Amino acid sequence: MELKSTSERSYRAARTASARAISSRPVNECAQCRETIFMPEWSEYLDARRVRHLWQCEACGYKFETLVCFPEI
Repeated sequence: MELKSTSERSYRAARTASARAISSRPVNECAQCRETIFMPEWSEYLDARRVRHLWQCEACGYKFETLVCFPEI
């Protein structure tokens, strides 16, 4: 059995953590055609804790809004 160097283990751990972070990113899909929507058309900051986003699908033109609510600090 071959022991791996510390730097090789660190590299592999960082690479695995990076892959998990990318795969766990939330994905917005169009409710009509299931195309991925990467960013909102616009965002409106309602107050310190709430942000409303307008999304529009480039593939089919469907529009929808989301509301993000942040916890009080």
